[in-house]
Amino acid sequence: MEPGVAGITAALLSLLDLDRTFYVPAKTQRKLALYSWWWGFIVANGILAAGLYGILGEVEALRGMPPLLRAIIIGIAYLAIIRAKFTTFNIQGRDVPFGLEAFYEAGKQFVYKRINRIAKEARYEETTELAKMLSLEELGSRAKLSIEQDSLLSPDDKRTAKAWLLRVLQDSNSSDLDKRLTLADFILSGQRSGDFA
Repeated sequence: MEPGVAGITAALLSLLDLDRTFYVPAKTQRKLALYSWWWGFIVANGILAAGLYGILGEVEALRGMPPLLRAIIIGIAYLAIIRAKFTTFNIQGRDVPFGLEAFYEAGKQFVYKRINRIAKEARYEETTELAKMLSLEELGSRAKLSIEQDSLLSPDDKRTAKAWLLRVLQDSNSSDLDKRLTLADFILSGQRSGDFA
């Protein structure tokens, strides 16, 4: 049971990292591929953390803890442990770290690139659809309302976002379509993009 708790803890942390990193619209043409990469990464981290519990579960420093607490701690520590560097080699005047981190980061980047490609395609379709559907005035009003209704923004963040919105609307160097695309992307993802950010 404890290895499963360690695995679930690490999987949950992986899910939170993916959610923080990527905005993927609900309507995507490549949902199966997205779910395969997304959940495959989460499950792989869970399995590795469960295996790590098998190695570290009986370490003297942890043995006095209740088994569930020990499993949660190992699940949380999994990402720190996997990023540990065993040593550093000097190759052609550069320090090159050696450890599990190199393998973990390479695997993570491999998965993240594929998720990012799917997310970008879906965001492009979603953004262009909204930009074509609404006028610049409608998108501006909706973006302002989105800022006002965002409970996660502090008053200073709201002022900064409104200043950004004004720059987008008043920019004489951008076409109407560019402005609409920028505002549609902001409304859908909450991210400020373009030369205005």
